[in-house]
Amino acid sequence: MSSSIFKCLNVLLLTSSYGLLELAVIVSGSRDYSRSIARAIALRLNLKLVDVLSKRFPDGELYVRVVNGLEDEHYIIVQSMEPPSSNSIIELILLLDALSEFKPREVTLVAPYLPYARQDKVFLRGEPISVRALLKTFKTLGVNRLITVEAHSPTALSYFPGDVINIRPLEYMAKLVGFSSDILVISPDIGGIDRARRVAEALNARSDYIVKRRDRVTGEILVEPRELDPRGLEVLIVDDIISTGGTIAEVARILREKDASKINVMTVHYLNIEGALERILKFTDRIIASNTIQPLYPDKIEYIDVIPLICDTLTTILERV
Repeated sequence: MSSSIFKCLNVLLLTSSYGLLELAVIVSGSRDYSRSIARAIALRLNLKLVDVLSKRFPDGELYVRVVNGLEDEHYIIVQSMEPPSSNSIIELILLLDALSEFKPREVTLVAPYLPYARQDKVFLRGEPISVRALLKTFKTLGVNRLITVEAHSPTALSYFPGDVINIRPLEYMAKLVGFSSDILVISPDIGGIDRARRVAEALNARSDYIVKRRDRVTGEILVEPRELDPRGLEVLIVDDIISTGGTIAEVARILREKDASKINVMTVHYLNIEGALERILKFTDRIIASNTIQPLYPDKIEYIDVIPLICDTLTTILERV
């Protein structure tokens, strides 16, 4: 983006049935997807859009200015922090600092995708707990409440010293697609078995898992077959995040070798990492993802809109104000 061009970010001013109660600021900067989420929320909740200005200097530094901010209001910031997330995080930090000048009564951060949540503990000595550093920074800069969608783990969210709402859409997605109770729901590792069980219970189906081991030095992933029998069954692999697609592809390959009749993959956050789609489609029949990350492959991936779930959560919060 040229340093001479300002970009308008979306700001929402709550009106209509809520009266002049809240100010919701929607920020995206160099990305348009946060703004599209903001518009969807504004349309559904009857919110008015206001402007925030953003630009990038020639050296790459970001500039953010809140225009026509009001004091003593409740700000709701929607920021999609999909990869590469560094710019979005810095921009959010700058916005939070700018908002502090207006002495907000409350700040709610809506982060459909929360980055760094997979580094929720020290795996090797000398590592940071990345998600802890991120969430403590947000709290220090004035965030009172965090709303996210299918965070990687409860441990990750425990580092935020404020109110946390974790929207879990997988059951909603599975029912919307219309999977039958005959399907076998599989987690690609034991750490995700709770997700598989939740989806299976929603469908009145069975669940199981595959053993996955990761070399913490090289990052190499080893998937080990278990004594499960998917012969002749339709299978649904569920996971919170698909990044490179390596794990999902290997799990699907194993299930294919065990004669599963059809292999579906369902994820909340499909990160659009180059090469992932080809790896997964080599062994699967269907990919389903939510729209927490910008949908880029509508001809190959079935995207399910989870913005209504975010709106329902915000409505519940605002009704308590």
